[in-house]
Amino acid sequence: MVHNVERACQRPRTTSCALSLAYSPYRPYNTANSAARVWHHDLLQATCVVANGVTVTDENLKHTSIWIRVTHHEGQLWLPGIRLRPDHLTQVTTVLPTCSQ
Repeated sequence: MVHNVERACQRPRTTSCALSLAYSPYRPYNTANSAARVWHHDLLQATCVVANGVTVTDENLKHTSIWIRVTHHEGQLWLPGIRLRPDHLTQVTTVLPTCSQ
């Protein structure tokens, strides 16, 4: 489940509150690497994880280089691990296999 740490963005599904899914976990997490948008509490189907992607820092200055490959109607995309609640990230990395590039 997608998690947005900004409380003001946990309810509205506005463009300014959207979080990006990326084309690649090894490219900077910016608009050039943005493939689709998701919002707080969206459910995504995760398939595998990588632990050595580009480090992403959230609005609370927490960071991780873990990325989760997810199935989205746009295809197989990547969600930065920082966009999951910390306890969910621990569960996901325990259960899912490592992605074979």
